[in-house]
Amino acid sequence: MVLFIGNCSIFDAELWGILDGLKLIQRRGHSNVVIHSNSLKVVKAIHGNVSKISNFALIRRIHRILSQESQWILRYIPREENQCADYLAKLAFEKKEDLQQVETPPDAMLEFLKVDKERNFSTS
Repeated sequence: MVLFIGNCSIFDAELWGILDGLKLIQRRGHSNVVIHSNSLKVVKAIHGNVSKISNFALIRRIHRILSQESQWILRYIPREENQCADYLAKLAFEKKEDLQQVETPPDAMLEFLKVDKERNFSTS
């Protein structure tokens, strides 16, 4: 799948990322969803009243998918506490590809996974 969203705000890019991730897990048949975002604005927008937000059609699409999941959690995680996502974003930027799906984490990311897992379990 190739997706080109063109020039858009960081807010819109975060929403598109969440929507594409949700569509991917839905196609794979997963029913429990945990979303970590480093954008507090996006988390508040998805949890809040969408009719007051200019991107409300995109957020409605996210809500539609989440309503089909048996369980979902959307949490704000500051960038410095989610080194895995930060690493993958930088990797994607360097490769300049539209959409990348990582089945197995790169070796360089294994330590980030360990640290993020320990940090997130201790703050849950």
